[in-house]
Amino acid sequence: MEQLSTGILGQNVKKGLNFTWSTQAILFCAIIIACVGLNVDSPPIVIGAMLISPLMAPVVGIGYGVGNRDPKILARSTRLLLIQVTVAVVGATIYFFISPLNATSAQLLARTEPTLWDVLIAIVGGFAGVISSAKKDGGNIVPGVAIATALMPPLCTVGYGISHLNSTFILGAGYLFLINVFFIALSTAIGTIFFRVRSGEKLNVPFKQRMLILVISIIIIIPSSISAYSIVHKSYIDTELSEFIDAKMGDQYIAKQSISGKQIDLSVIGRRLNDQEIENLNKSLKDYHLGDYQLNLKQLTKGNYITPKEFQSYIKQTGEKDAIQGNTSSTDTDSSSAGLTNTSTDSQSKKLQVIQTGLSDKYAKLIANIYIGKVKDQSNTSKEVMMIALTKKGQNSRSKIENSAAKLAKEQKINPVVQFMNLN
Repeated sequence: MEQLSTGILGQNVKKGLNFTWSTQAILFCAIIIACVGLNVDSPPIVIGAMLISPLMAPVVGIGYGVGNRDPKILARSTRLLLIQVTVAVVGATIYFFISPLNATSAQLLARTEPTLWDVLIAIVGGFAGVISSAKKDGGNIVPGVAIATALMPPLCTVGYGISHLNSTFILGAGYLFLINVFFIALSTAIGTIFFRVRSGEKLNVPFKQRMLILVISIIIIIPSSISAYSIVHKSYIDTELSEFIDAKMGDQYIAKQSISGKQIDLSVIGRRLNDQEIENLNKSLKDYHLGDYQLNLKQLTKGNYITPKEFQSYIKQTGEKDAIQGNTSSTDTDSSSAGLTNTSTDSQSKKLQVIQTGLSDKYAKLIANIYIGKVKDQSNTSKEVMMIALTKKGQNSRSKIENSAAKLAKEQKINPVVQFMNLN
């Protein structure tokens, strides 16, 4: 049976607490690599940075110092951690201050809202780390713990917040780092005490010390528990809202969806709904556990048409600056009339172009322009869309053109959203 001992644990912990310029240089390199990964939204780069980071050593050292009641190790580990945190934050701040990429990536945002799951990962990861450190050959467990608990990215995000003077990023990421450090150290301390008891030592942890650790743990956990509840609640509301939309608004294309407080905002393209229908939709919310919410419907269509101005407004709202391509063969209008352009050449776009050309050739005198392309729906999924602008002569031929568009779409085996635009 493999031997686990406090002696091996102590040797491995002390080995990682050497304060050398090379260790700090490695840390600085790791923090820059992590910053680049967060900046360009690349998880593999961030993982690589965490693998070479020496940040785990002082955290484990703090836990070992507490569990072994060794003030020298505790002071040494704490001092080293403070130095490394300073080096990391300064390095990250300098990088993000000079970086030409100012957009907030998903990787950065992910470090600003810690939850109860981060606490669980830190606790379990800490136990795995202390068990590994108590083995003669720790294998690759410690690097895995470093990746799972993610000490580096939160410090990078703090640097991003400082460079952009954004307190949300500083406090959120700082709190995540605190969670990881505290609970990794706590797990290490508990593991150290366990190994000491296992080796035959009689320990008497003072009641005040146990209560202090318990109180601090609860205080640190509370905000993450609130955040976890918010995430679960939001997920539940989103699911109920999706079911409501599928059941009650199946004939509408949801261009934009958001929830603010107790108000549900939907921007839709499709058949114009009257006041009574909107009121009925609001009453139906209670059937989907959304009775406390108020539906605010923004209909982008005017009568049976959508205007270029309304559609351009939608494009700006969703950030799809290059979502739609106009029919450049048209002489009455051009794609700039709606402020919409695109150069996409994937297979779906080519199929749309076939439909666009077919309709333009068949109804040259009835169609002023056809805009084709893609937009994103409420689930962030791309959807093909075709906006047809009719001439004055073609206003009474809408049904005929719509049937032709549906037939051509069926031949191309796609199902685009087809909507008519009013150029007036």
